[in-house]
This record gives sequence, structure tokens and C-alpha cells, in this order.
Amino acid sequence: MRLSATSTSVTSKSVAGSSSSGGVALPAYLTNTDDLVYYIDMHNSTSYSGSGTAITDLSGASENYATTIEGTLDTDWYYLNSDDESSNPAWGRDDGNGNNDGYIRTTNTGSSNLKFGTSSFTIEMWVRPHSGTSFYVIFNSNNVATNDDNDRQSDNQKPYFFMYFVGREAGNHKGECRAYIRHYPSGSAENLTMFSDNTWSGYNSSSDQWGNWNHIALTRSGSTFKLYVNSNLEETDTSTGTIDFNGDDYCVSLMDDGRDSGNNVDYGRFGAARIYKGTALSSSDIAAHWDGEKAAYGH
Repeated sequence: MRLSATSTSVTSKSVAGSSSSGGVALPAYLTNTDDLVYYIDMHNSTSYSGSGTAITDLSGASENYATTIEGTLDTDWYYLNSDDESSNPAWGRDDGNGNNDGYIRTTNTGSSNLKFGTSSFTIEMWVRPHSGTSFYVIFNSNNVATNDDNDRQSDNQKPYFFMYFVGREAGNHKGECRAYIRHYPSGSAENLTMFSDNTWSGYNSSSDQWGNWNHIALTRSGSTFKLYVNSNLEETDTSTGTIDFNGDDYCVSLMDDGRDSGNNVDYGRFGAARIYKGTALSSSDIAAHWDGEKAAYGH
């Protein structure tokens, strides 16, 4: 059953612009909500009504973000009232049905809360991957899907990063979740490529099929990055110095992989995304979020 906007316990924050009589209650299990700057959720009817292209940011942050679904319904993307794994709503892209150009993006670029700079941050998502993909980018920062591949927003040596799932059509690292970070200390490029030690939940190495819903989190504190999959810490990596994410395109781009690229194996479903600025969630925080939401995603 779809969750109502007030089905969970109230924290001190509510959606900006909501009425003084209440607004949207954040789930009680969420931690560090003072640093929550972005939150969209397909399970919450206030965030997405089930029709149209507008998605409401539930974070209650002072700089609330307008978010839109790009592309045409049933041509570039689709919507499910009840995903067969979670029995809850989901947004999807499925090349098997010809839905391969849709994506989700904030419409206000140059936004201070999404300009991470040298701050700690956390990216947290619920995504359902498909074994039949090559790779599927689920989050971009200062990075855009182009006609050829996923490239940085500009050629001015600004840092960027993205996160993605790897399927059985890839040449290597099949079934893994990955994060890629690139920056230019002293003018020379440094890449951090983080891999999960374990395959994502529901991956099938011999059959093209939908996997399970997976909870993904990437944190940064100082020069340390951590990648979590389903509450498990999969890898830690360290950059040369603290990266200043001061790029040109301060916006969120979700489920945006290779539009018009000719890659006909782009499958993915989206449930929710949260961004924290000023906080790298701890392993216990991430475990609390996983425990609070896993039942709604079929675990």
C-alpha cells in the first residue's frame, strides 16, 4: 500500500511551503535530519502523486528543490502503482519496452545546498537494478549523460562523481555497485573507483531479469569516501586532500544513463533518494535507515 504523507512519526522538519497546520512528517527512523537537504520518495504521495512530471522535495530544507521527470510517459519512462517486488510505487526505465530516455533531475542549478564544496555529505538511494544491463548510472554530480557516454559537465577540470550498477552485459565487475570520483590535484587527474565486494541483491549471472531493491549510500568526510550496499560497508577509499566539489552544475540527476547512446540495455527502477550536506552518515545511521525501510522494498 502506498504510504501517506503523515503515516510516520513527526520530526521537527516539514516540507517548505506547506501549511502551518502540519506539512509532511519525516520518518522517525531518519537520523541527522538537520543536514537533510534533499529527499524525494515514490512511496510518498506528497512527493509524487502518481501522475505528471513534478516531484516534491520532502526535506524541509530552506532551499527546496523543484524536481521533474524528463521525457515522455510510456515512451521514455513508466510508472508502476505497485512494483511486483515491493508492492509499492516505482519509477522505471526499461529498454525491453522501449523506455530508455527518461531521467529525474532538479530544475534549479547553481543551488548552494547541492554545491558540496569541501563539506561532508551523504547520497542515499533505493534502486532496483536489472541483470541484463551493461551498467546503469543512478546518480550524477557535476556530470551529464551525453550522446556518447557519461562525461563531466565541462572540460574545465572541475571535480565530479557518479554511482552506478554493473550488470551481466559488462566486460568485468559484473554484478557490482560502483562509485567513480574524479578530481585534479595540482592539475593532474586522480580517479577513485570504488567497488562493492559482493554482488547486488538479486543479481543473476546467467539470466536477464530484475534484481531485488537495493539500498545504496555514498559518504564523504574529509578525504575519506565510503560505499555501502544494503547497510554493508563495501569499500573505503581516500583522495589526495579534501576534494572541493566546486563544479558548474549544482543539481541532482538521477537514473540518467546514456540517453540516445545506442546502448539498448538500460534497465532500472527508482524508489527514493536523500542527500545530506554537512554529515557523513555513520554505519549505524545507514543501518537504521535500511532497517526502517527494507520491508517497504520487499526485504
